[in-house]
Amino acid sequence: MISLMTPPGFAGLMGTMWPELIDAMPLGMGAMMRLMGKIPGALSLMKPMFPVLFPRLLSLMIPKVMPVMLERVSKMIPMPDYMTEQMPELMPNVVNNLMPHMIGEVVPLVTQPMIDYLEGKGK
Repeated sequence: MISLMTPPGFAGLMGTMWPELIDAMPLGMGAMMRLMGKIPGALSLMKPMFPVLFPRLLSLMIPKVMPVMLERVSKMIPMPDYMTEQMPELMPNVVNNLMPHMIGEVVPLVTQPMIDYLEGKGK
């Protein structure tokens, strides 16, 4: 569980959730990102904006994808029943406390995989 709460661990978790994360983007940005993924090179041109946009968007997206996140975590980490029951209450607090400190390290780890997904190169 601890390794999951590191920048590489959290980036790996996010990599299992691209469809849900893109759909959770506010203001129709997910649809725009999907469209941009169909235009060769468009997302690569946007890459310099991701370190600014991602921290702002992620805080709006995480609450929407929390059920999926909890499901993916439970598949990745064997937990006793009592811990599984506590995760819906614990996980949002953990993410909210950790993310401000590690977002700068997470963004570079997720940018290219997100672009690959949107361009149809990812899973």
